[in-house]
Amino acid sequence: MATSTMAQQFRLRSRLQVRGHLVFDTGWRIGTGREGQTSDLGVLLDAAGQPMLPGSSIKGKLRSTCEALAPALNLRACLLNVEASGVGCASDVRWYSRQRESYRQALEAGIEERLAWIRKNTCDVCQLFGSPVQAARLRCSDGTLVNPGAAVVRVRDGVVLDRDSHTAADVLKYDYETVAAGTRFEIVFDLDNPTPADEALLGAALFEWASGSSLGGFTSRGLGRFHLENITLRGVDLDNPQERLRYLTRPRPEDKLNDRGDWQTYFQRRIENHLQTSTRGN
Repeated sequence: MATSTMAQQFRLRSRLQVRGHLVFDTGWRIGTGREGQTSDLGVLLDAAGQPMLPGSSIKGKLRSTCEALAPALNLRACLLNVEASGVGCASDVRWYSRQRESYRQALEAGIEERLAWIRKNTCDVCQLFGSPVQAARLRCSDGTLVNPGAAVVRVRDGVVLDRDSHTAADVLKYDYETVAAGTRFEIVFDLDNPTPADEALLGAALFEWASGSSLGGFTSRGLGRFHLENITLRGVDLDNPQERLRYLTRPRPEDKLNDRGDWQTYFQRRIENHLQTSTRGN
C-alpha cells in the first residue's frame, strides 16, 4: 500500500501550462546591485546586452500575489513568517526547527504519515511554490524578450532625501538605469499534478496580472507597471489514453499538450468550484 501511495504521489499524472506576454506599461528595472555601464545602478543584462526578466523575479512576484489573494479563497498563506501570519508552515525556518522531531517521527512511520504531516504543516501557498519538505508543483521560466528593439536602456537621475528637512541631501546625487515602457516578454508557467486549490490560486493570480500589477525595483516611484496578455492554456491528462499517447510520442514541446480552451472560462470555473467546496467545508 505504501509503495502504491508513493508512486501516486511522485508520478506525473497531469500538467497544466500557461503562456502569456508580460508587457511593461511603464519604465522598469531589475537591478544587479552593481554599477551599470553608464550609471551608478545598472539593470540586469544577458550576454548579448539585452535586458533580462529572470524566472526568480517572476516567481517571487507570483508568490506575493498568491499570498495576498489566498485568504479570499479560504486558503492558508504563511508569508514565510509564522509569527506574522499565524499559520504554521515548514517554510518558516525557526518554526520548522521546532517541529523536526515530529517530522522525523512521521518519516519513520511511513509514507502515509509523512504525506499527512506535510499537508498539515505546509500552507496552501507553499504546497504550490515549494517548501523544505516538498518540491514545488509550479515552475516559472525566464522571460523571453519578444521585441528587442523596444528594450532601450535609459538613465534617470536620483537624489537622496534628507528626511528631517525634506530636501535633497548635499553631494548625494546618483543615477540609475531603467528599461523603456513597451518591453514585452513571453513567460511560461508549468503546473504539475495540480489540486483544485492550486488551480484556483493560480487562476486568481492570472486575473490579477491581466488587470495590472507592478514588478521590479523602484515601483513606489511609478516604475514596473505591467499587465499580462495573450494568455493561452494547454495541458495533458495522462490517465486519458489519447492524451497520453500524444504526450509520449510527439517530439516538439508545443505538440505534446492539448488546448484547454479560453483561460478565463477555465479558471473562473475552478475558482467558483473551489469557493463552493471550501465554504461548505467551513
